[in-house]
Amino acid sequence: MIADGRRMRALAAQTVIYGMGPVVGRFAGFFLVPIYLHYAGTKAYGTVDLMLAAVTIAAILLRLGISATMSRFTLGDAADDFAPVVHTIFTFVMVASTIGVVVGLLLRDQIAHVLQVDTDIVLAGLFGLWISMNYDVMGRVYRIQRRAAAWMRLTVLNVALTIVLTILLVVVFRQGALGLLVGNFTGTALVYLTVLVLRRDSIGVSRFDRPVLRDLLAYSLPLMPANLALWALNLADRIQVQRMASHQALGVYSVAARVAVPALVLMGAFQTAWAPFAHDVRGQEGDDQAKRTYASVLSYWSVVMGWGLVVITLLAPPYILYAMPKEAHGAVPVVTMLAAGIVLYGGYLIVSVGVSISKRTRMTPIICTVAAVVNVGLNFWAIPHYGIRGAGATTVIGYAVLLLLGWLNAEHGYPVPYDWARVGRVAIVVVAIIALSQWVIPGVGIVAVIVRTLLAVLFPLALVPVGGLTRADVRKGRSMLTRRRGRAAEAAT
Repeated sequence: MIADGRRMRALAAQTVIYGMGPVVGRFAGFFLVPIYLHYAGTKAYGTVDLMLAAVTIAAILLRLGISATMSRFTLGDAADDFAPVVHTIFTFVMVASTIGVVVGLLLRDQIAHVLQVDTDIVLAGLFGLWISMNYDVMGRVYRIQRRAAAWMRLTVLNVALTIVLTILLVVVFRQGALGLLVGNFTGTALVYLTVLVLRRDSIGVSRFDRPVLRDLLAYSLPLMPANLALWALNLADRIQVQRMASHQALGVYSVAARVAVPALVLMGAFQTAWAPFAHDVRGQEGDDQAKRTYASVLSYWSVVMGWGLVVITLLAPPYILYAMPKEAHGAVPVVTMLAAGIVLYGGYLIVSVGVSISKRTRMTPIICTVAAVVNVGLNFWAIPHYGIRGAGATTVIGYAVLLLLGWLNAEHGYPVPYDWARVGRVAIVVVAIIALSQWVIPGVGIVAVIVRTLLAVLFPLALVPVGGLTRADVRKGRSMLTRRRGRAAEAAT
């Protein structure tokens, strides 16, 4: 049990380190949403979200999954061994992104017609495509070099520049959707140029290696269908909402997605830390202990993310209703569904560790495709009948299918004794509080806000009577807080 506690603390620490930078950026954007909506409008916000979705799918297609192979192919102690892999990936992504931008420029009018946006929005998206693809490579370089603190500082700089530029373009110069896009990508571009100088000894084209490229692509290409399916599960609903509802509805849906972003921040940070942690535990302790650790991680994940989902659900209505223009108020009932989808995806990441260990990856593209088809297919019925609420509901269904099928696939090759009864008890409490928030507690009013805040804070205590949290877990939590307060007091003196 002591070893398990140490591992949970290690995983939590890694999650915090890798997530601190994105946390700053996401939360800054979270609190700036009302300003952007008042000055740019809900429709413009939806246009930006749609363009970002297009940039994401283009990046997936152009990268061919090669960036994600960097960590897998840089295992070892000698930094010199990393150069062929890093240079090959750096060169490939640079060339692929440039080709993508050139093709996009030639087809800019056709792209604008398909997405139903102005040409200048497409040009801004192409600029963002090139920057985001190459910036991602540099982030991975910092990761394999274990420079998490340095990367966090650069991420905070990126956030600061982005905020200043975006506010300048949207609020002062009233550039609307174009200002949102250009401000966002220009901050990243400036930091990217800085990183190129700082890491000029680590990147380049001189060690580009064709045999290494073949090995990288041989590993990454089979995962491409899964990446595309996950994109469909994540972002295709934006296009469907725009076409089957309206541009205005897309804007409201995008607002709901942004308000749900705290769950995405935590999940993204966890995703970065989880795979190295999971494989390290297995390598050090063996399969039996690793399986017990994985089971504990899922149980604690359900508690932490369940709490996050409850907080978002309870506090989103007053935030939206008080801070945002009336045209965005329709986002309130959708926030919980989009956040729930993120929580389910995090669960999928945990249970699918057995797939990478057992190497049953051939089923992964099929599973992701089935989940995406369920989501996209249901949208053709749900959106015309229920609008963005229907899109939110099908998102939850799609991720639930992904989690179920991912777990079943993993169990065949690497069974783990997950405590599903405990996870289920946590889920019951979460659903009960969501129901109170949606149908009983008003969204505005001093008393309502106080009640919502108290429920959000006291959620862990509600888990104790049903067994979602044990008294031993509560004692551990108190002990950890006491130790941290003691260390803080010592540091202060």
